[in-house]
Amino acid sequence: MINALFLQERRQLILDDLRRDGRVSVKALSEKLNVSEVTIRQDLRALEDEGILERTYGGAMLRAPSSTAAELSFDIRRRKHKGEKDEIGRSAAALVKDGYGVALDSSTTTFAMIPYLKRYDGLTIVTNSLVIAQQFLDSPRIRVLLPGGTLRRDSISLVGNPASLPDINLNVGFFSAQGVTFEAGITEIGPDEAEMKRALMSRCITKVITVDASKWGKVAPYTYAAARDVARIITTGGIPLAEVQPFQQAGIVVEMVGDA
Repeated sequence: MINALFLQERRQLILDDLRRDGRVSVKALSEKLNVSEVTIRQDLRALEDEGILERTYGGAMLRAPSSTAAELSFDIRRRKHKGEKDEIGRSAAALVKDGYGVALDSSTTTFAMIPYLKRYDGLTIVTNSLVIAQQFLDSPRIRVLLPGGTLRRDSISLVGNPASLPDINLNVGFFSAQGVTFEAGITEIGPDEAEMKRALMSRCITKVITVDASKWGKVAPYTYAAARDVARIITTGGIPLAEVQPFQQAGIVVEMVGDA
């Protein structure tokens, strides 16, 4: 049986070939990676489910940017796993104190933190999410700072100009992801969103990843943080021990919430 570590390394190599060549063949990958064609087809099917590629006869091709970015609408995604996201949001917000500077990415998981953050006084929120910023209109004790940039409609966020983020030291930042593995790190589907997360994270003293269990063991095309860059991961239960142990052994706190 192929262990989980090799599986992720193999899929990362497939993604590397896809980004370089735009397409791959099952036969060539089978020979290059020394595994069966059945195994390669399983890998391609899993990566297609992640929205990264499109399978073709005998292989696969990288999705066009317009397709790769075609995530579910923000409102639909916000309702998906709502209970789990609420649990994660509550635990994440407990790390904040009055007067803190806080970074929030444009994910629906960090969106779930909003009602709990509103309980604090004197916060400074830095986010590239227009929908998150709007939620604080009724909270005059909380200052919200936004970058400039280009509107990304799927996430209702501003991307493309990370240099426009305010030059400010933030106590803690909260970031979601499409994939979490110790080897590939914390990964995202789109390069613009990954670039903005990376820039936001660079301003934070403490970096926290907020993801549900479904994101573990998956690798999206763009790594925005190495595993060792983060201090804590807040997630839900049901994650294989083999996925969690490398993080814990590196001194990263993995906090599981909810009943799962």
